[in-house]
Amino acid sequence: MIKHKVLEQLDEINWSSLHTAHGTAENVPIALKALASAQNDSQLFDAYWKLDNYIVLQGTLYESAYFAVPYILHILFSSHWSQLRLAAYDLLIEIARGVPDPGCVWAPPQDTPEDLREACRGVIASDLTVYEPDLYSDDTAVRCRALELLTSFDDNPDGHLRTLLDGIDPGEDVEFARLLEQAKNDMRDN
Repeated sequence: MIKHKVLEQLDEINWSSLHTAHGTAENVPIALKALASAQNDSQLFDAYWKLDNYIVLQGTLYESAYFAVPYILHILFSSHWSQLRLAAYDLLIEIARGVPDPGCVWAPPQDTPEDLREACRGVIASDLTVYEPDLYSDDTAVRCRALELLTSFDDNPDGHLRTLLDGIDPGEDVEFARLLEQAKNDMRDN
């Protein structure tokens, strides 16, 4: 099962000891709470960019991203508002595809990969099947983001991801059908 944490657990982390692109991560829990409680597009936009430009910036990961991921997952799985779910997916996609800041020292918690990227990806991908229901969503954007996140990861030796994608019927959703076919082709090429 995927490891996600509820926002009430934010205080368990010493955020001021962690780094972002612009200094310490002491404001990350505030931004996560703001994201989770956003009621309109303006609030969502403000909260999103307080995370996107800090825990991950233009593809560069900072150690605070690893600690934020479980809360972003909680936001994704506990929200029914499409725009908020898209924002959570966008953050997870950027983190999954990010690379660690070479100037940042990553002191991983016990039993955590030494590489920050792999540590973040490990939390996001701890159970890829939890994203599967979104591949069948009535919301094209949510379907596309779930697919984009899933295809950020290599398939396992058993071919689970390929099997999952082969079993999806895109129906009349032309945009999703195009992205799904591209994902399948990319997997065949690799």
